[in-house]
Amino acid sequence: MDYRTLFLAPLAAIVLSVGAATPPRMPSGWLAHNTFIFSEATLSASNGYEVGIDPASDAVGSPNLTVRFVAPTEPWVVDMGAAHQSLYGYAGKRLRFSGQLRADAVKGWAGLFLGQGDVILLNRIVVAQPGAEALLPAGMAVASDGDWHDVSVVFDVPADAPQVILGLGLVGEGQVWARNLQFQVVGNEVPTTTTKIGVDLQSARRADAEHMAEMAKKPPSPLLNAALD
Repeated sequence: MDYRTLFLAPLAAIVLSVGAATPPRMPSGWLAHNTFIFSEATLSASNGYEVGIDPASDAVGSPNLTVRFVAPTEPWVVDMGAAHQSLYGYAGKRLRFSGQLRADAVKGWAGLFLGQGDVILLNRIVVAQPGAEALLPAGMAVASDGDWHDVSVVFDVPADAPQVILGLGLVGEGQVWARNLQFQVVGNEVPTTTTKIGVDLQSARRADAEHMAEMAKKPPSPLLNAALD
């Protein structure tokens, strides 16, 4: 059985916590994107990331949005967690998404992203869908040194684009936090961001090809629990 489709569900509610005493809450208006792994042995899924408000910051009344890596998923899927929103009505505008970010122990990419698309966009990226390179949002990474840094990403929305997507993302291991987030329409004097969100699509595709070759060698699998008991 091929369980890759199970990676395609963005989590719009509280993300299940893996090994944490207090799971983070999702702030109103935000969605969580989370790659996760399905176990054939237990027929259960566990998340690769915790996404939401850092419980420690929530307790002192100064909420920080955070994405934290907790477990690796499968090599044919890009490990990625994100807190994001999709917005309407900005066709033809130049937009800036900014805030203060802090990152620690990142092995991959962490930062803000802003681009054309909707909630399905991140799903297409994590499974390294053909043509995903052209779909990558603009992204600005933050240094993984544990200090707070001002980070902003600027994007020109195409005139025919019905939606934009923005968010805080983590690709690979580590943890990233964000606070004082701002979203603005800016003038042409503000330069656009030329870098993209950092993902290794080619490695995911190579691993997927190897995985499919192994799947093809497996014997036929039986139907489970036909009696529905």
